[in-house]
This record gives sequence, structure tokens and C-alpha cells, in this order.
Amino acid sequence: MSTSKSTVQVTSLAHLAEILPYLLGHYPDDSITLHTPGPNFLDGVTMTFPLPEDPTEWRATTEIAARQFAAYAHDEGCRPDEDVIVYLCREPRPGQTPWDTAALLAPLTDWLTPVLAEHRTTVLQTIGLVANRWWAYECHIEGCCEGEPLPSPDDPTSITAQMVRLGRTLGPRTRDIVKEFRATADSDFLKELHTAVGHFNARCATSAGRDATLAQTLNQIGSAIGRFRDGDSVLSRALTTQLIVGLRDDAAAEAGIAHAEDDDLPHARRLWAYLARHCAAPFTREAVPILTLYAFVAWRQGDLIAARLALRDAITTDPDYELATGIHLATLDGEDPRTYLASAREDLAHRLTYLQHAVEAASEYRPIADATAARHSEALDAATADYFVQALTERGRVLASHGTIDIIDEALADFRNGRPQLVDEVAARITLGLQDCETRDAALSTCEESELPYERQLWGYLARRCVPPHTDKAPPLLTLLGWVAWRQNDTVTASHALADALGIDPDYRMAKVLLHAIRAECDPARFLAICREEADRFAASRADLDTL
Repeated sequence: MSTSKSTVQVTSLAHLAEILPYLLGHYPDDSITLHTPGPNFLDGVTMTFPLPEDPTEWRATTEIAARQFAAYAHDEGCRPDEDVIVYLCREPRPGQTPWDTAALLAPLTDWLTPVLAEHRTTVLQTIGLVANRWWAYECHIEGCCEGEPLPSPDDPTSITAQMVRLGRTLGPRTRDIVKEFRATADSDFLKELHTAVGHFNARCATSAGRDATLAQTLNQIGSAIGRFRDGDSVLSRALTTQLIVGLRDDAAAEAGIAHAEDDDLPHARRLWAYLARHCAAPFTREAVPILTLYAFVAWRQGDLIAARLALRDAITTDPDYELATGIHLATLDGEDPRTYLASAREDLAHRLTYLQHAVEAASEYRPIADATAARHSEALDAATADYFVQALTERGRVLASHGTIDIIDEALADFRNGRPQLVDEVAARITLGLQDCETRDAALSTCEESELPYERQLWGYLARRCVPPHTDKAPPLLTLLGWVAWRQNDTVTASHALADALGIDPDYRMAKVLLHAIRAECDPARFLAICREEADRFAASRADLDTL
């Protein structure tokens, strides 16, 4: 549509059909493309929408596409009355001829036209592209413009020949681009991934576990990119599954953006594509953050086509995934990805500092899923039945409460004398006894500062034994640990322990009170006075046991 030697000349419907992959930079399999031609035809506003496999969904798709395109064209400064070229692309399915598929596509233009007309936009031509043939649906002459082969590249007037003279190459097909990151099923791997998801959920049951898992994931991302930088093309199954499930954490995915420096772009792209290819159904949602990271790297490389196709898959799977939608809008608005990169690097630096403190603090009390975890769980199971039978009556509850405090005193004496551990049954009995709030209050530290290290050792020791499914028993222990740490002026550990208690039980009142006091920079001496009054009252209540 231009006579300049430096521009393309579209002079026929055949040219109109042939130009699509040059217009987009790729051939869009199974899609609707809407284009408002500019002065050089290739200029102008263009949007592509995936065409669902199920034809019963096509009418809704066309209506959404028409409205979104009209809004986008308006935002890009197009006049409402500008004409639109519609492209309908689909390959024949098994048992279909190209003519069958073209007939299946024909109603789409009837659905698009009235919606676009609402925005004063007219459909100039609708071109169907099927199996390297083209249909012009606005032509109503029987047998005309139906199933013509696309022009031969040998024709000197063809679009392909013109593009060659202009130094332009034919874009790839969508199906070839997406092979880089589309998943393929491996039943054995998917079983391992299922197991890894279960382990991830168990580890992340507490704030401390989430922090430790996030720190591990961030280290693994750097390690994996380093391996790809050194020439590796595969990872162990263990590392692959851990990375996939670790990136479910939004913080891990956002930190992954920081690994998009110029020198690492090819290696990061190969890593994210490799991980995405392992996220076959039923784990397609696990692919969403990975596809988003792949898209960001592709965007950094200037490969907007691959970026948008990956983002399309991510957003189709999870329309509410904010990182993907944010990057998608940024690519449409022409933003500079280096702005995202700089922000991600700054956020990562702050996050790593926080995690270093959090992981160091939590190492004191975080349950460890080692060979002893099952033993700890069994001890708590056994003690639970005995304890609650004893505490069924009021007298039994009071006796159990005083008994717990006595056992705690004995345990502290053991630690004071250098014993490194308690008998499992004793540890379980104390843990269960402290589920009673009155007993917990009586256990709040009132001793001299020289005794605080032994109390802190005991509460951390017991908290580490609250392994799944007994994680819910940790809040009293974490609260007691937080109180002791606060008394020692270690507000970092105190804050993390109390926050982790609330992560397990958001309504645990004592943890809320202490955490608020720490954040308000209150003096723990005020609380210590209250604790000592409570300890005296509890000690005096022993005399009442005989009257119960």
C-alpha cells in the first residue's frame, strides 16, 4: 500500500493473506489477529488472541477479542472509524479438510463485526489461513477467494520476495516457538513432583519453615544458573522438583527476576524453559511463575514474541497472577525491562538480609525433618492420650498443670547440669502441658538473668520437636522462647519466634501481646513484674490441691 522502495506493497488479497507472519514476526497458529493498517501497512495496532480448541467457546472469544482490541487501539491513539483486518488461523484437525476448517471459522467474522461496530470500527477484510491456503470471507462470489494457495516465494511480486529485498525474514510458527517451554508428561517425574509438593507444604506450615525454604530456593536458583552457565543442560530430579515447588513462593519468583543480567540471559532462559517443560498436568499452575520468569528474560533479550506467548500461557492458567499480568502490561506499554531488573535486585538484597536474620533466628527452634522426626511425632501421639485422660476433670487439670511445672523445673536442672537432651516422653509431656494457657503463664520466665540461657535452651529444644502433624503445638513454646529472648534484649529472635507462633495460630493472644510490646519498644520489666505476681499466685494454689 506504499510505492516507496523501502516499504512493502500490499496490492491484492493474496498479499494480504501472505503478510501475516511478517506483520507479527511469527505465524500465529490457532488464533484471531486484529490489525489496523498504518501508512506502511505493517505499521498500526495489532493484537492476537488464542483460539480455544473447543469451537463452542469461539463466540465468547471473539466478543472479548473485539472489545479488548477496540480499547487497546483507542489507547494507542487510533481513530474510532479506522478499518480493521481480521485474520483467522487454524490448522485442520484429524479427519478435517482445509475446506472443513475454513467453514468452521466462517461464523467468527459475523460475531466480530457487530461488536467492533459498537466502537465505530469497520471490518475491511476477514482472511482465513488454513493449511497454507487462504479464504477471503467478505468475497461472496462462489468459488472465488476460497482455498487459494499462498503466493509462491518465487513470484517477484510476492510479499516474501519484497521482504527478502528489504532484508526481512519469515517469522517462525507459534507451535515451534512454544516447544521451548511447553511441558511434556513424564509420569515418573510427576510422581516425584507430587511428593515434593507435599514436602514443600509441610516445610512451609510455619513462618520459620517458609523463610528457610525461601532461602534454600534462592540459593538453588543461583546454583542452577551457574550450572547452565558452565554448560549443563539438565539438573538432577531432586533439584528440579525443589526449584519448581520453591518458585510457588511469590518472593522466590520475584527474586528470580534479579537473575537477568546481560551475561546470564541465555543461561537463565534455558533454565526457566527447562523447568517449565517439566510442569505437565496436573502441575500446570506450578509453571505460571516459571513461565513468567522465562518471559522476563525473553523480554530482556528483545524477543517479545516468545515473551508474550509464555505470558499468554501463564495468564491463561492463572489470570490473577500479578507478576505475569504486570510484565505483560509493561511489554505492551513499551517499558524498559531494566527498570524491573533494578528494582528486583534492590528487593533481593533487602530480602537476603532479612532471610539471613530470620533463618539464623529460626535455626534455634525450627523443626527438622530428619530421622528423629517420626520418633518425636510418635512420642507426642502417645503422650496426648494419657495427658487428656488425666485432665478431664478440674482436679486432674490442676494436678496436670502443677505436674507440668515440676517437670519443667527438673528439665531445666538437667540442662543446667550439662545434659544435652531430654527423654522423648518427658519432652512430649511438657509440650502438651503447656497447651493449657494457665500453665504457660506459670512457665513465663521470672528467674534471674543467669538462668535465662537454660530456659531459652529448653523452649527451643521443645519447639524443634513439634514436627508435623503436631506443628499446632508450637505456639506456646515459641511464645515462651520469645519472652526469654526479649528479656535478654534479643528482640530479633524474639520478634521472629512470636511472629512464627502467630503464623501457626493467628489468634494466639499472648504472642500478639508480646510482639506488639516489642514493636512498641516497651520495657520488658513491666511484664516481668506481672509474670512474678502470676508465678506467686500459681505457687500459692498448690495449697488448694487438697481441697479439690
